[in-house]
Amino acid sequence: MSLIDLSSFETNAFLLLSIERILYGFWFIYPNYFKTHVRRGTFGENLKNEPLFWKVAMTMGTYIKVFQFSVVIFDLLRRCDISNPLRVDPIQLLAGVTLIVIGQVLNVAVFKALSGVGVYYGHEFGYKVPRVSCFPYNVSWITDPQYWGVVFTIWGIYLTLGASSYTIPIFETFWYVASMKFLEHPRGRAITHNLLGKDASKSA
Repeated sequence: MSLIDLSSFETNAFLLLSIERILYGFWFIYPNYFKTHVRRGTFGENLKNEPLFWKVAMTMGTYIKVFQFSVVIFDLLRRCDISNPLRVDPIQLLAGVTLIVIGQVLNVAVFKALSGVGVYYGHEFGYKVPRVSCFPYNVSWITDPQYWGVVFTIWGIYLTLGASSYTIPIFETFWYVASMKFLEHPRGRAITHNLLGKDASKSA
């Protein structure tokens, strides 16, 4: 008997939600390999002909969000019992709305501070991305504000709707923390390079 039921929603959701985070980790750890494969046409002719690698990443990131949104929407509409927000416990509703607002403020502020080139690994791809010290990067108690913004938003949605299950927010929290602490962190890059080999030389 298998310890993991590969047909279960939970297993498939966990794997589908990992795709985005692993892709972003690949950009961070192996940016030159990624650039090489873009120019080889591995990801399609349209992306091959895009001159800016960060825009290729942005396009792929947008497509890959389909997996994330599909899992969340399916979970909320088909698996969970959800409530009219007006019938949710007022304290829970307030917490949910507050998390959504904070999450979206963080996401918008990150894009405003870094623009697309900064958000989509322009530095790793070799573009000049100036360091910023404005909000939200001047808030010492929150690191990786964009990722926490996503986590806060997802938890906020589930709380606001009074969802009967919080499996997906837990999975999302796991994968985003994995990104922050390993997949998109210098320690993760060093360990991965030691285990799987270093990035390709800069040629693209």
